Amino acid sequence: MIKPFNFFLVGFQTIEENNKTVKPLAPFTKDYQRIVYEAFLDYETGETKKGLHYFKSLSRTIMQYANHPESKFDGNVGILERRHVHSDSVIYIGKEANNIDEQELDVEKPQVFINEKWVAKEVVNLSQKVAEEWGIDRKTFQKTKKAIREALEKGEKINLFTPTRKRLLEHLYL
Repeated sequence: MIKPFNFFLVGFQTIEENNKTVKPLAPFTKDYQRIVYEAFLDYETGETKKGLHYFKSLSRTIMQYANHPESKFDGNVGILERRHVHSDSVIYIGKEANNIDEQELDVEKPQVFINEKWVAKEVVNLSQKVAEEWGIDRKTFQKTKKAIREALEKGEKINLFTPTRKRLLEHLYL
């Protein structure tokens, strides 16, 4: 019996019925072979079903693995050559969880990783006229520019999440 706070076994989705996948959900047992012959609940609909054909066999899993195309190598059969990867830039990712409260929760936009050195160079090379068009006054912009230049010279991490720097980021990443 499946009850709240109990353990249970979940099978892989292998069959579709009425355009919905069937996901077997069975009470926990140490005899895993037994569950394929007994009744189970469909995780998606809650209906009781029974049958071996709802479960993915090990042989099918192995064949899918063997027939899966190799993405790390060039070629199809025989001895394959390694694919070469060429990067155009390196972006420090770090621990984004530290400033998670500063990021908007927006599932429509893709996650953007900020290249700090690129942003710093763009801000240092940015003209006063453009900064003023973006709504940043002369004194604040010059102060920000100086702080970024000093951080670059010392090799320190640049805080890009002050209000002024956020505004600059918005315009640079548009």
